[in-house]
Amino acid sequence: EKKRIQMRYDSAARGRVTRREVDPYRLWYASGGLYLIGYCHLRKEPRMFAVERIKSVTPTDRPYQIPLHFDFEAFVEDSLTVMRGPRIKVELIFEKGTAAWAKDRVWHPSQHLTRVPGGKLRMTMTIADSRELVGWILSFGSGVRVVRPNGLRVAVVEEADAILRRNSGSTL
Repeated sequence: EKKRIQMRYDSAARGRVTRREVDPYRLWYASGGLYLIGYCHLRKEPRMFAVERIKSVTPTDRPYQIPLHFDFEAFVEDSLTVMRGPRIKVELIFEKGTAAWAKDRVWHPSQHLTRVPGGKLRMTMTIADSRELVGWILSFGSGVRVVRPNGLRVAVVEEADAILRRNSGSTL
């Protein structure tokens, strides 16, 4: 019906429930979850909301139109899976054992793979800078090295260090 909704949303990033007015554009299934894409009047921009974090929805009488310039594919293209962030150029080097596994999958549409001597693999891509990207890189363990950008390399090292500190000598 193209009517604005009011919803209570449990923000994972903020750890609290907020009230939002949203113009719903589309439901999108990705990475095992359902997401609502729509214009958030609180943030004054299109946003992605995990449906399981929506606590309540109330339709309003306020009509809206999806802007003609809104391009859903462009909205999600930089995400590794669902998280958005500023676009960065990433260069990774995968060690031989990890390269064999990493090369067999298209992780992102912008990825470009180049063989490196010693059975290694260089991957470059332009992608959203997000916690999701850091976690994805860490999933390869010591089999990957971030060449650039430096800020991403620092974020990966800091997260790995935090994991080590949290798990060193700890007991349940």
